[in-house]
Amino acid sequence: MSEKKETELDRITQEFARRDADPKLANRYSLFNPAALLHRQGQERLSLFYLKKYGLENLADLKILDVGCGTGGQLRRLLDYGADPHKLYGIDLSADRIDQARRLAPALNWSVASASQLPFDNACFDLVLISVVMTSVLDETVRREISIELKRVLKPEGKILWFDFAFSNPRNRAVRGIKKSRVVRLFPGSKVDLKRACLAPPLARLIAPRSYWLAEGLERLAFLNTHLLGIISFDPDETAEPA
Repeated sequence: MSEKKETELDRITQEFARRDADPKLANRYSLFNPAALLHRQGQERLSLFYLKKYGLENLADLKILDVGCGTGGQLRRLLDYGADPHKLYGIDLSADRIDQARRLAPALNWSVASASQLPFDNACFDLVLISVVMTSVLDETVRREISIELKRVLKPEGKILWFDFAFSNPRNRAVRGIKKSRVVRLFPGSKVDLKRACLAPPLARLIAPRSYWLAEGLERLAFLNTHLLGIISFDPDETAEPA
């Protein structure tokens, strides 16, 4: 591993450790917080839409990897959709997060690993999830390595379910937004079908605790949404058209 890459991975690990230790952030992302609940429900609703659109409803038949899985919440939700726990895999840089994921769902397959060097064979996953990971990677070389690894472990007909910020946050220099055009460049030869999702967090935190229905309504206005969610595919026979 190059010194530059090691430095970037260390920076990311330290940044997430800092976030995990901040009680204010824990409260911000708690589902008892209306803004966090709005965010989660919006992400989940659109994710289910895309899984259905691309014929991925029978999750029990799919081998699935969550890259940057954190404490495993996204994979545990897939169990409610019918996924087979023995076919669910999660990797994260943080050993503490993986330990917690393993305690919460011991039947799933958890590993401490880097997204830039996945510990899996070529073409072994039907679906790869990557949520709010790439925006935390500031080094373009590491971003490219991650995109290559995601494609490497994906079966030819497999899909990537992408969810991440489209815009940078001027008050948080630890993340850098990725627009759709950049996603396309990260995955040359792919079909990128993404939609804007999730009401801008400052608006959600202001409005959702006071009027949840209004926040839901505003989230339907795409220009007020700050994330991109959708499917990246490489199958030349894919018929779904980009949004």
